[in-house]
Amino acid sequence: MALINHIEFRIKNLDESERFYDPICEFLGYEKHHRMKASILYRSKERIGDLILVRTRKAGQGKSYDRESPGFSHMAWNAQSREEVDNLHEILQKNGAEILDPPCEMNYSPGYYAVWFQDPDGMKLELAFTPFQNPTAHTELRRLNQRKKKF
Repeated sequence: MALINHIEFRIKNLDESERFYDPICEFLGYEKHHRMKASILYRSKERIGDLILVRTRKAGQGKSYDRESPGFSHMAWNAQSREEVDNLHEILQKNGAEILDPPCEMNYSPGYYAVWFQDPDGMKLELAFTPFQNPTAHTELRRLNQRKKKF
């Protein structure tokens, strides 16, 4: 399966978005690769996957993000643990981010644990720990279930 190479967000205010995304990207393993007059590139330190912020052009001014309209609904990063979700939640609170839903379990898949928040332009973002969406976890779950049947 192909992984996402990069995602680009159109934003209204580069300085405001930079203050918002800097601590989040640092926590998630990105580094600010460069900042130009109208854009910022955050590059993953260990994998392929860039987050690019680009200030809207005049045609985009006065418009606002609506996740209920066709197009981008939200983006979720993958967490390695529940603690990582909780730690990002603390960073978000410390930086005054708008929390849409604090860390909690959801019934999307076993063990699904996430925090939802929005950026300064209202885009919905998520950090999710999804242990049983991992193929290795599926194999382990089948193995454990087989052991139960033997006893």
